[in-house]
Amino acid sequence: MVCPYGVIGRHAELKKSYRCGPLPRPREVPACVSSCPTDALVFGSVEEFSKGARQTAAEEFAKGERK
Repeated sequence: MVCPYGVIGRHAELKKSYRCGPLPRPREVPACVSSCPTDALVFGSVEEFSKGARQTAAEEFAKGERK
């Protein structure tokens, strides 16, 4: 809801966000992700995203930045 370009939409009843349609082949990353000027969009599997989030949290915890 904060995308200044109106690319990301929101379905309030389903509590989900949406973007352009399915990934066209042979692109590895959707165009909206690769062209986002603020790098606010990420593309990957849930497992990849979760692993990165856990890694970041662990690093912050080790530095004493997270309690």
